[in-house]
Amino acid sequence: MTIRPAQAGDHSEIYSLVQTAFATAKVSDGTEQDFVLELRRRDTYRPELELVAEENGQLIGHILLTILPVQGAPQGLWGLMVAPLCVRLEDRSRGLGGQLLHEGGRRAAELGYNALFLVGDPDYYGRYGFQNAVSLGFQNASGVPDQFLLARGLTPDALRDAGGALALH
Repeated sequence: MTIRPAQAGDHSEIYSLVQTAFATAKVSDGTEQDFVLELRRRDTYRPELELVAEENGQLIGHILLTILPVQGAPQGLWGLMVAPLCVRLEDRSRGLGGQLLHEGGRRAAELGYNALFLVGDPDYYGRYGFQNAVSLGFQNASGVPDQFLLARGLTPDALRDAGGALALH
């Protein structure tokens, strides 16, 4: 299995992968594949931070990190939204989601970003260092219950004086 940046030629396969993976996800609104298309059109899209996991010539996982402006955040906070992250149903429970998060975070840190934010299952993402963003001092402007708004610093002090409004959408 290799993790690599997504290429334009992967986009239709990514669309299908995201659609299929979220059809069997615990939480899904059925539009995640269209959200990927929307995120690619935004000026916050960084193509080098859209990654795929590939095995035997097939895409089995995907992660997209886009720039997330945080209103009122302390100077020096350069955050990214993780959305979506998915792994093909038959390849789950192999740690691929964690590997995609790790590699995405590593690449983001190399580019100077110091925090990741997402809406997700706190039990799952807690294994990878994500904490409740509201308890860290952020305001929830995302319209989701507070317990699902999560953050992880990519540098030791990135979230020490956390604050600002998070609108993940």
